[in-house]
Amino acid sequence: MPEFATEEGPEGCYLMFDTLSGGRLLLYYSRGKIPLNAIGFWCPGPGKAIQGFKFKQSSQELIKGIAGGDQNRKKYFSGWCQFIKQAKAMGGYVIKFPNAEQGGVEVDIIGFRKESEEPIELDLEEGLIEVADLDAISVVPKHNPTFRGIKTIVESNFLDMGNLAGAAINI
Repeated sequence: MPEFATEEGPEGCYLMFDTLSGGRLLLYYSRGKIPLNAIGFWCPGPGKAIQGFKFKQSSQELIKGIAGGDQNRKKYFSGWCQFIKQAKAMGGYVIKFPNAEQGGVEVDIIGFRKESEEPIELDLEEGLIEVADLDAISVVPKHNPTFRGIKTIVESNFLDMGNLAGAAINI
C-alpha cells in the first residue's frame, strides 16, 4: 500500500515509480489521496467515470525492469505512453509531477494530431492537459531535441523518431 501526502486530490489514476523489481511503474486509482511517490495523474473527462472496483484494488503493476541501461529506460518511456493512452480512452486529462526525488527519469511528452500533422509539446507540469484529441504520443528524455523546430510531420515519421529517442505509440 502506498504512503500518502496530506493533500487531497481529485478522483483518478496515479502513476507511481517504485524501486522494487528492478524499478517499476505502478497504477493506483484513488478518490482523493495522493501517493507520495506519484509522478503522474490522469482523471476522466466529462461524462466518463472510472469503474468502482478499480478503487478497491491496491496498486497495479504497469511495467517493471525499468532501472539502469538504455533498453530499460525505453521501458520507462513506454510505461508513460501506456499511462497516457489510458487517459485518452477515458477522454481524460493528464498532469506530470516532478520526480527527481523519487528516482524516476524526467521526461518531455509530445502529442501528435493526425489532422494537422503537428507535434505538440505538452507542458504537463503546468496543470491538467486534455489528451482526448491526440492521435499519438511520444515520451522522450527531458530536453531531448528530437522534435525541436518541427512544425509538421507525418504520423509514421513521428512514431519512428519518438521510438528512436524514447517511446511512441498511437493512442
